[in-house]
Amino acid sequence: MSYKFFPLVPLSIFLICLSSCDTALTPKDYNDIDSYLTELSISPANISFDPLIDGQKDTTVTFDISITGNNFDDDMVPYYSIFLLGEDLPSFQGNMAVNQSSLTTFVAAVSIPTNTIEFETYTILVTPTIEGNNSNYAQAVVRQTGVPINAPEILEVNNPEEVEIPSGSNTTTVLFTAKVQDIDGQSNIDKVFLNFRNIDGSILSDTPFEMLDDGNNASGDLVASDSVFTSTFVINSSNTPNNRTALYWAIDQSGLSSDTLETTFNIVDNE
Repeated sequence: MSYKFFPLVPLSIFLICLSSCDTALTPKDYNDIDSYLTELSISPANISFDPLIDGQKDTTVTFDISITGNNFDDDMVPYYSIFLLGEDLPSFQGNMAVNQSSLTTFVAAVSIPTNTIEFETYTILVTPTIEGNNSNYAQAVVRQTGVPINAPEILEVNNPEEVEIPSGSNTTTVLFTAKVQDIDGQSNIDKVFLNFRNIDGSILSDTPFEMLDDGNNASGDLVASDSVFTSTFVINSSNTPNNRTALYWAIDQSGLSSDTLETTFNIVDNE
């Protein structure tokens, strides 16, 4: 995977915004005097541990970093810094090795201890000099998905307890919402479901209804990726009175399921 290059502000300023901006600046117009970098490649581009193959254990991840440079003297090499999520100072730093080719190619292999259950974000910064002033930089972000050990949790659900059947051609749109978190990482949430239990104990639908967090009018969701999942149903005059229980639950990427939260949902005559 290749990444873009940007003019480097002083590192003290850059570190302040590191946790909130992946790439914040515009490309530099390079001159023929200063050294500069192009064509950064990072392998792996992402890291994912498998619960069956990898299990839960201490391990290491190795980043193979390759970058081409221009205007480098024989005794000059660029430097890498690797930041973990939320850090203001790099956890790993070092200089690149050089491998001469038609363009100067610099490489480094950096091994980092981790655990297969850890979810992590690595920001890899490469600069032409260790000072990093008055030059350009290259940046890449690699995300590590660990083996989930925590099921998602439904923090709050909302729906009306009672809805009247509308008359004539009128309709009523009913909103169901569930706020969900996964302490292994929100991206680990796979699906959030809604179903209904009838008063006789039977389940309304053989296939549960999927709740969405897409900010789409079709789903009724107001804001995308805010961890509030939504489903809507339309009630019209063809509906009949019934008393049901709404059932909410969530599953993660490894199949772990939250507890099921229950709320009352009754449809009544408009008398």
